[in-house]
Amino acid sequence: MTSQQAEIAALFENAARLAAESLQEQSDPNQPVVNWIGPEDLTQALELELPAEGRGLGSVLEIARKTLHFSVRTGHPRFVNQLFGGSDPAAIVGEWITALSNTSMYTYEAAPVGTVVEVALIKRLCDLVGFPEGEGVFAPGGSISNLMSVLSARQRAFPHVKQHGLREGERPVMFASAESHYSIPRAGIVCGLGHDATISVPVDEVGRMRVDELERLIQEQKRVGRTPFYVAATAGTTVAGAFDPIGEIAAVARRHGLWLHIDGSYGGSALLSKKYSGLLAGSELADSMTWNPHKMMGIPLASSATLMREPGHLEAALAMNADYLLHEDSDPQWNLGDRSLQCGRRVDALKLWFAWQVHGDIGFERRVDGLFDQAQKFRQLLAERPGFRLIRDQEGPNVCFRYLPPDQRDAPAAEWPRLEHEATIRIRSQLAREGSFLINYASLDGAATFRLVASNPNTTDSDLTALLDAIEAKG
Repeated sequence: MTSQQAEIAALFENAARLAAESLQEQSDPNQPVVNWIGPEDLTQALELELPAEGRGLGSVLEIARKTLHFSVRTGHPRFVNQLFGGSDPAAIVGEWITALSNTSMYTYEAAPVGTVVEVALIKRLCDLVGFPEGEGVFAPGGSISNLMSVLSARQRAFPHVKQHGLREGERPVMFASAESHYSIPRAGIVCGLGHDATISVPVDEVGRMRVDELERLIQEQKRVGRTPFYVAATAGTTVAGAFDPIGEIAAVARRHGLWLHIDGSYGGSALLSKKYSGLLAGSELADSMTWNPHKMMGIPLASSATLMREPGHLEAALAMNADYLLHEDSDPQWNLGDRSLQCGRRVDALKLWFAWQVHGDIGFERRVDGLFDQAQKFRQLLAERPGFRLIRDQEGPNVCFRYLPPDQRDAPAAEWPRLEHEATIRIRSQLAREGSFLINYASLDGAATFRLVASNPNTTDSDLTALLDAIEAKG
């Protein structure tokens, strides 16, 4: 072994040890969720200035330690801030192998293992959705998957658009619930339709799309000369965690000839659960679906599948037939490049494959059930404490709530939303800066509202109780 080889071997041995230490720290509730400092101080602490003369491999471990020290511990049981959380050692190893193999997913020739793994996983996800003849591709996030669905729908509705663009006078219009993800109207912007081409459909008291309003708005848009072509149902809205009634929306979409997409970025994983899969009843009627295993399934970011009920739509919208990549003597079914928006594309399927081999269907079902149950337990804990108020009845692993400090509870009820709004922002900021908990907030029904996301199966009842204690203490 040369001295350089020995140095590299030592680096990776120590890096593996550092990774194991980091995972142990993340599981310790006595460790902070984040060692928070301001951006100016962080810039100094990390010594960001790039050197003229390289510092050599010996500097890597110190840089890695600093990076981990100041990074948010998203695998911490008290990180309840985003729609993802926890950590999966098998999937992390899959990420390492992806980096080591360092290839791109446009052809079987360049990525033989990645290709067959991705095709197998897409087939499994399609089967769970109800697309037995379906196909798809992995994308770098739910927003890109949603964009690919809009591009495919636009191509089906306006077959000339890929070659010639929209014709003069064509006015396509899309529909999504008022609480859908912003990536849907942004996809309309990227497609050249404009923000106004996405019509917001009102929601019910839970946050689900109102199908009667969808029908009314489609007819209204037709009367003013616009062409409805796409509707997005959301399976697990970002804030309230609501699941739109897919079957009812599908009936309206079929009647008007609209492409039906399911944004299941968050809630698609409920299909792994016999107990909760009914939340996506009717998924087999959709034309496409987005599913992010990096959310409820705990796979490292990013892991997002774009799923199509019928094959061919992605190629119709996206294929460019680059002959320097896609040669005549290769089998097109194993060359995935023309199904993707990207040319260079990471092997994002590998980490999911590693994790699925370890956990199996039953392990993932247990994980999903546990997250739903964790959210329900937190709702019960909330109900037992004065000053806490659940905002809306909720279906998913989100819990939206507000807190009114004791010295404000004699205020008129009409003042409560304003007082709760102010308390939410103040308390949440204090918790984040001391690093004890990271919990997000969002505007819901007109006021800032705490949003706990049950995303880590290692979050315990004592962690949930400690969060309520901390909010009361800050209040």
